Amino acid sequence: MRFEVTRRDVMRFAGGAAIGAALSPMPWTLTDDLAIWTQNWRWIPRPSKGERSTATTACALCAAACPLEANCVGKSPIALRAAGGAQPLCSLGLTGHHLPWHPARITRPQRIERGAARPASVSIEAVVRETARAMAAARSGSGSVVVLDSRPDRSGSWAWQRLLASIEGAVVVATPGTEGSSLDALDALSSDATRLTTLDLAGARTILSFGAPVAEGWGRLSECCPGDVTLVQVEPMRSRSAELSDHWLPARPGTEGVLALGIANTLISASLVPSSVTESIADFAAYTDIVARFPLARVAAITGLAADDIALTARELAANGPTVVVAGEQPGGGPLRRSDRVAILGLNALLGSAGRIVDRAELLSPRAGEPLAPVARLESLPGRSVALLVIDASAGDVAFPWHVVDRKLASSALVVALSPYLAGTARHADFVVPTAPFLEAIHEIPSSRTEAAPALSISAPLLPAREGAIDPVAFVRMLASAGQIDLGGDWSSTESLARERVARIHAAAIGSVAQPSESASLPVASLASADELWDALAKGGRWTGDRAAANPERRVELAAGLGVDLTREVGAAQASDRTLKLVPRAARETTLTAVVSPVLSKLYRESQLRRSPGSATLSPRTAAALGLRNVRAARILTAGGSAHVSLSLDEGVMAGVVELTVAPDLIALGDAARADHRMAIDLLTPAADGSWSSIDAELVEG
Repeated sequence: MRFEVTRRDVMRFAGGAAIGAALSPMPWTLTDDLAIWTQNWRWIPRPSKGERSTATTACALCAAACPLEANCVGKSPIALRAAGGAQPLCSLGLTGHHLPWHPARITRPQRIERGAARPASVSIEAVVRETARAMAAARSGSGSVVVLDSRPDRSGSWAWQRLLASIEGAVVVATPGTEGSSLDALDALSSDATRLTTLDLAGARTILSFGAPVAEGWGRLSECCPGDVTLVQVEPMRSRSAELSDHWLPARPGTEGVLALGIANTLISASLVPSSVTESIADFAAYTDIVARFPLARVAAITGLAADDIALTARELAANGPTVVVAGEQPGGGPLRRSDRVAILGLNALLGSAGRIVDRAELLSPRAGEPLAPVARLESLPGRSVALLVIDASAGDVAFPWHVVDRKLASSALVVALSPYLAGTARHADFVVPTAPFLEAIHEIPSSRTEAAPALSISAPLLPAREGAIDPVAFVRMLASAGQIDLGGDWSSTESLARERVARIHAAAIGSVAQPSESASLPVASLASADELWDALAKGGRWTGDRAAANPERRVELAAGLGVDLTREVGAAQASDRTLKLVPRAARETTLTAVVSPVLSKLYRESQLRRSPGSATLSPRTAAALGLRNVRAARILTAGGSAHVSLSLDEGVMAGVVELTVAPDLIALGDAARADHRMAIDLLTPAADGSWSSIDAELVEG
């Protein structure tokens, strides 16, 4: 019998097979099994088996020091959340337990050679030897030694000051853009200040913020002002703080100081400044002459704001006191120009808040009476004078353009970084010393300059430090031994110095400890021992000392710091029809660390709920004027170089402005490092005073 297969038979078989496959559970079961299998590779880290438990400590990823509770399996944290009644953690804090396993993590010292395909592992002895050699050369007069401190006032900061005390001209400098660094302009206002000054925000009813991300944790506003506070936000971008403010003033980039003088003009011309206030201003007549050059019509034309809005804001500030005016650091954008900050912070005197400019109470150091190197501002250092730069990013990082520091380095300068990751600022170093990250070591979180009272939290480790991690204080001891410098004492680790500091606080019996599980603070005097105070801090508590007393008799000088024409750069920006103002943009938490959890790439890449790294955004109107309306890939040109960016349009972006996402970068999100990798923030070139909040740029297709 002959078997014949016709075309009808083939079609019938194919149709039946398709229907059978759709109705059969087998293909879907195979697909499900494949999905499960691909998500359970044998090399994926798995929590160790063990009992479930919880542990409480403080988050060390920013100065807020939020108390957190970790769910643990065995000794491994698998989830983090806010402890007690504390505010919810940010995205960085929620995923903080991922960071010890970040792809950029290093456990051996690395040497970075420019042009090499990848870094090379070296011994810690080699790093110490090269660093000690550079220190010895500096001591003989061939340049200065500078330590860049990403989190000032730690015990580790004190250890660096102690080491550098034996080297003439050596200084410790806060990393550019560190929280509260904008307030150093207060020192120019207060002629009778004996220490660093700050602003006391406690009890304020109205806050006028120029660029400070107060809604994202800057200044701990929710704790200083727990009541109903009116927030007026001045910045060119629709940031989170701008969206949550009661009134947003979108002034053009670089015109913030002009706006401040326009508000001052309105306050004075409308007789809203009492005579008692004018008496506290030593140079009121000279200051009045300066602000008279900024009438409302001129200020409105320069800033792009309506004159009525400026006048209304000035009157509301005077009527709804106490009012405090702050100048902050825009995430990724750092501080405003110094002259702008002087103009902004000077408004506090006109509004009767000169008494809120207080001498900042200092946090007790681990040891008293020791010789210490001074703390200086980076802009005060001569150009090309630094022979050895040590970047201490062991407690965190700060996003800033490398040009700010690079112009201070000598041509043959050695740069050494301490960091858990080969990412962020550490990528600019010649050597990188691996340190233990958050959750693997003791980390101190002292108060920032935005706080009027000294404060301290301790982040206790929940994981053992990985082999190869170097304690920063132990590294200081290694350098001292190699350089034959006698530091005295027997301290040899961050924990030993931190315990000495806590013991001094307990002996002084000052301040109190707020614990996440308790509604009332516990006075230090009621604690039986320093160990008891240490345990309270290590479990998420925060010690707060006595707030600096207000000085109602304080006299200020407002005109001296305004020795530049604040409108000079406004006109220069119109030099080319294609010239835009480039404004860096980032979420605050991503600018305070070298890396973020790779899980957050879902926000930046897959869902694009946040703008992707290295993307540029401008308004449709600006894009049309530049002929870029239908362009999705462009090249951005600045004085610092050029880079290819993805281009997107947003009606919320100010005309004539391009917003560049500067953090997190690709390495921070977990991508493999490339030899040609360049961070977007390095496109920004700083002004003479070190500010980079906005610069000129051009966009071209390509």
